[in-house]
Amino acid sequence: MGKRCLAMVVYDSAAAAQQRDAKRPTAGDAGSVVPYGAAKPAGVEPIDAVPLKAIAPRRRLQRPLPAPVNREAPPCLRAHILPALGLRADVEVRFIHEKRVTSTDLDPHQNRFRIPTDGALRRLSPLLTVEELDAANLLYDPATVAAQQQQQLELEPEPESETEAEQGKKRKKQGMVHGGLPVRLVDLAAGASGELLLSRWTSSHGTIVKGSGYMDYIRRCSFKENDAVEIWAFKQREFRLLGKTIFHGSPLHVLLVKRDAKQHGCRHCH
Repeated sequence: MGKRCLAMVVYDSAAAAQQRDAKRPTAGDAGSVVPYGAAKPAGVEPIDAVPLKAIAPRRRLQRPLPAPVNREAPPCLRAHILPALGLRADVEVRFIHEKRVTSTDLDPHQNRFRIPTDGALRRLSPLLTVEELDAANLLYDPATVAAQQQQQLELEPEPESETEAEQGKKRKKQGMVHGGLPVRLVDLAAGASGELLLSRWTSSHGTIVKGSGYMDYIRRCSFKENDAVEIWAFKQREFRLLGKTIFHGSPLHVLLVKRDAKQHGCRHCH
């Protein structure tokens, strides 16, 4: 066997440091572009794309919260109106909405006063219990209820006789029966009305006050078309202590107050 000769390598630290410095990029090369030497395929255009991080994420549109309503109730409300109705002067009173009296509010054929739905849902609803909201048809979305009723009618079995078919047609013609929550309208000069009904229609989603005696009362209020009115609501809850009724509950009251300078005075003020 032949012998392998070993060569001695002398390590030069100064030369090694010089080689490392030569390999490091300089400050001038930091922004330089390094060309890509590979050949591009024929007929291929560069992709004009935007990095995903550069795209701002889409935000879900949210419905703005209603602005707080700071309205002052008529000064004679707690001084005269509430005591005249047999209610406590410290009962909770809520501002519901402001509207213009329309021709339909004064039309005997319509026989109802419309309350803006936004005010009914956002400001009147917190004043009522679940049972009262259900009675006024304010607990559920009427569009959803109508769709469910239509679906239920479609799922009903086919009538076996002509009598059953006629009964089914009558049910469809009658539609949904609108009940309502007992309510009394209140005017500063005309006082309180008899018992009326508050309800929301399933078809138009309008919240209205209706009932026998509505037109007679609204005439006493001397409202005219385009009158600006504020709508307020209050309801006294029954309070019992040790089995004894301290004060009784009341139906819902809806107060209508004109805002213009021609507002007639309170019937109790002198």
